[in-house]
Amino acid sequence: MTVHRLSDRTRSVSGVRDVTDLEMVRGTRAALALVASKWSVEVLYLLASGTRRYGEIFYEVGEISKKTLTHTLRGLEHDGLIVRRAYPEVPPRVEYSLTPLGWSLTGPLMAMYEWAAEHLEVPGGPAFDRFDAAPALRAA
Repeated sequence: MTVHRLSDRTRSVSGVRDVTDLEMVRGTRAALALVASKWSVEVLYLLASGTRRYGEIFYEVGEISKKTLTHTLRGLEHDGLIVRRAYPEVPPRVEYSLTPLGWSLTGPLMAMYEWAAEHLEVPGGPAFDRFDAAPALRAA
């Protein structure tokens, strides 16, 4: 059996110091972990179009339970991608919006979408659910 290992050689990455393959893998995994939960991308795309109240997010995201939405919002807030603002009003008003870190993630998310649109056949149209079926690579 052949064991392949990541090399210790370094690469120049634009705007970043020279990094090893292992550092690149770890950094990429860390970035993907920020949006790995099922509803994170939906919430981030929605907030990219402006500040939203909890109820607006709940209805616009779609088939999500309140418990799951709350868990997703707390995770994104914990990761520094969104900010929660609570106003001392009756009834209480809570708004969510992207932080500068969250805004900086919209570019890579759009690049991933553009790659998917070009290279993946998406079952049932543009809204691909990774749990419904595996994407098939298009013949180039």
